[in-house]
Amino acid sequence: MDHSLQSNLFLLNLPIAELPLSEPFKLRSKLMGFFTLQDILAADQKGLHELEDYSEHWYYEFVGFLGRKGLLHLLG
Repeated sequence: MDHSLQSNLFLLNLPIAELPLSEPFKLRSKLMGFFTLQDILAADQKGLHELEDYSEHWYYEFVGFLGRKGLLHLLG
């Protein structure tokens, strides 16, 4: 396994509140019941947009963060 990927996997289980993400992202995540990135990944990706507090900006920030950390393939 790639070292940078392995070193970033721990981010998935940290509280979203502790990650370098925007305050609106953190608030929307909490309102939708997501407390870790793993919670978001475990959710039905096709149904996320149906959640009451979902926004495309929130999702783009999520995808962007995964991409910067080399974890985008986890959306697969």
